[in-house]
This record gives sequence, structure tokens and C-alpha cells, in this order.
Amino acid sequence: MFYLGFDRMDVEDEDNFSTTTIYLTSGTAIHERTRLYLDPDKDEEKMGTFISDHAAPYAAGFIKKWRSFLLVHAIFTLGSRSLVRMSMVFINTFVDLIRHLDTEFDTVVDCVANGVIPDLDGIADLRHHLEVNIIADPERAEELRRIGRPSSRPGWCRQVWPNLRSVNAVASGSFASSVPLARSFLGPDVDIHSLGYATTECSIGTPYNPFELNQFKLIDYEIIELLDISEGESIGGIAQLWEVEVGKRYEPVLTTRDGLWRYRLGDIVEVSGFDPADGVPIIQFVGRRNMGIRFPDFLVTEEELRAAMSSSVVLNMSIKVINWTAAIDDRSIPATIGFFVELANKQDIGTPASDLALAPAPERLLDELSRSNNNVVWALGHDVFCKPTIRIVRSGTFSDFLQLKLDEGSKNTGQIKVPVVLPKAAYVTWFANRVVQECSRAAS
Repeated sequence: MFYLGFDRMDVEDEDNFSTTTIYLTSGTAIHERTRLYLDPDKDEEKMGTFISDHAAPYAAGFIKKWRSFLLVHAIFTLGSRSLVRMSMVFINTFVDLIRHLDTEFDTVVDCVANGVIPDLDGIADLRHHLEVNIIADPERAEELRRIGRPSSRPGWCRQVWPNLRSVNAVASGSFASSVPLARSFLGPDVDIHSLGYATTECSIGTPYNPFELNQFKLIDYEIIELLDISEGESIGGIAQLWEVEVGKRYEPVLTTRDGLWRYRLGDIVEVSGFDPADGVPIIQFVGRRNMGIRFPDFLVTEEELRAAMSSSVVLNMSIKVINWTAAIDDRSIPATIGFFVELANKQDIGTPASDLALAPAPERLLDELSRSNNNVVWALGHDVFCKPTIRIVRSGTFSDFLQLKLDEGSKNTGQIKVPVVLPKAAYVTWFANRVVQECSRAAS
């Protein structure tokens, strides 16, 4: 499930003759197109065909509307009982796919039964290529109705696709919050495999331990140096791969085949060991450097926010989190950290989130933040910080947010992200307008 579309820009000289063509898209789309040897000039003739090992036709990779992209892939995927592997950029794409399928299960199954494509936003130019490839399969549709929608049973995916072995996607960092719900849909016999650690600039690491979604072996076909973050900004802090130490944190610095020269990535990684076969470092992603929520006297980093949400909400409560994001909550004094959270609803997990179940969450968040950041303790003692707030947003909010970012000009349907910290006041207002429940904000 990868978006393959692009924008095309023809560069002309002063005589209006085209001198070159530049294709504008994401790194993931470029990687997939390169891997599959897809010539942009031959896209149109391929639209009605299937790429080898793909369940949906080529045209499905060019749908720009998020809901339509997911539902078209769901229709063709449900029609294939022999599915073995699902691949996408981020694990939240898989969760969104299953949740949309759950909501519109009857419509999707009717499409499988009758061999039709529904009227979906943004597919008019692609409809013909999709329709010629869907075959009515009433027997498969009846089998799906007997199994029921995804919320009808745990491990639903293995019932629908008996040969399914793995879902391959980025599932670390901010995407880790989607893993518990993904596992509940998949069941114990289907693995989640990481795609690796990569950026637009270059690939950084390949998956090392299949059971660790945030463990990567550094690649050796680019020059990667590691800047010791404890050494400040000094060039003396640059370490070669054989000089790094287990347990220390570094910022990757890249020199690539494509022309980057000692380019600082802005990420923080931690060395967790070395491959005994060749001594190459094994790393785990920690977060973005100097990114987080900044108060006048201190910073709460992305890593601290993720760790607090994981410990307080995901692990210690029987409530699955679809996704979350954070921002400064300055609706009253003192300001604090405000979390916008979408929870798995009754259809996803069988029981709704009660006020009683949510009540301990802000206190747990505060405990975790205090444990990881001494400045939070200081700020509490000086009455310049208070207990975090949690605002629950309505079902589908984060999926709608991805579409919002696409409408704003994002170039890749499959690679849009929800930031850990909202970068715009307009985004904070957008989420606030979708709040359906709030944990009480008592004084700390």
C-alpha cells in the first residue's frame, strides 16, 4: 500500500524549450518506483494492470484522498483470500485501513459480491482502471459476512486471510502507539516487521532483531558519522562507527552518494550494541533533537512525551490508543501540556472508555514526566506548571487530520505523519473543535 503519484515540473530555457523534467514526490514514492523499475512516462499504460505480488491494481497507488485510498485497497485486498504480506510506510496506515473497513464493512463486502467500485471522492480519473479489474465474487462475500466485521472478534485478520504472515511498516517512535491495536486486529500468529530507519536524505539502518521494532543496524553504503550530543556542537564530538559507545546518544551526520556533505540529520539515536559478525553499531531511534514543548524555563522533549504516554496510558490502562499529539495548553494559568488522544471505540475493543478508567491518566502522565525531567518537578514547586490535560477527540479525528495535511499540499498519501507536537496554533484549534471528552484538570 504505497502511494506512487508525483507532480511533474518541466524546466524550460529562455526560448521555451524544455531542458529537463523534475518529478516532485516523497522519498518513499521514489524508493518504491525505483525498486519496481516504474517509468513515469509509462504510468498511463500500466494503470489497469497489476504489479507482481500486489493485490490492488496500479491505479490504486495514485489515489490522493486518504479515505478513498484505504477503501479501494480494502476492497481488492478483501477479495484475495491468499494474501501473505501487507506492506505500507507506517503502521497507523494499517490501523486506519482496518478501522475504515470496520465502519464501512457492509458496503465493502457488497462491492466484493457485485464487482463494483463505490462512488468515492477523488477517484473519477482512475475509476475505469479500477472497475475493469474487480470481479464479482459472491462466494467470497458470503464467507466475509460469516466471519463478520473486524470488531467482531480478536485476530480478525487471520480469519479473513489464513495465509497472512506479516505486516511490514515503520512501527517505532511516534508510531508505536498504534502497535497494540494493530496486534489485536492481527492476532498472535501474524508478525509486525519494521521496514527500517530511513529519511528523505538517505537510508540509515536496516531492521536487526525481528522482535524489536526499534532496533536497526547502520548501513554501510553511505558514510554515517555520529555526533556525541553530550559534547555540544563541537567538531570534536564527531565519532566514527568504531568509536561509539553502547548506551550513549548521538546525532547521525551523513555524507551521501547523492551529494550531501556532513549533513546533520537532527535525529537522536542511542547505540544499543554491535553486530558480532562485523562490529557495525546497532541503534535505536530516540527522537528529534531539540524538539518538544518549550516553556519559558524548560523543555519537555518528544522522547519524554512519548515515554509518558506509553507508560501512563498504553501500558497501565486497558484502553487502546489510536493516536495522540500534544501542544501547550494555556487555557488557564499556569500553562501545562495538553494531549489530544483518540481512543479505540466500542467497535474496536468491545468496551467504551469510561470516566473512571480515564481519571488516573493525567496523574500518571505527571508522574512519568516528573520522573524523566527534573525541570518539571522544579516547575511544579514554583507554580509555573500543573498536571497535564487529556482531551479525547471523536473517532476518526486523526484520519481526518491526515487528509487535512494532504489538502494543504502534502505530496504523498502514504507518508503523511501526525506530529508529536502540533506546530501550528491552527492545528490546536482544529483538534480542540473535535473534543468529545476531557479528563478533569484538578490543581496539582
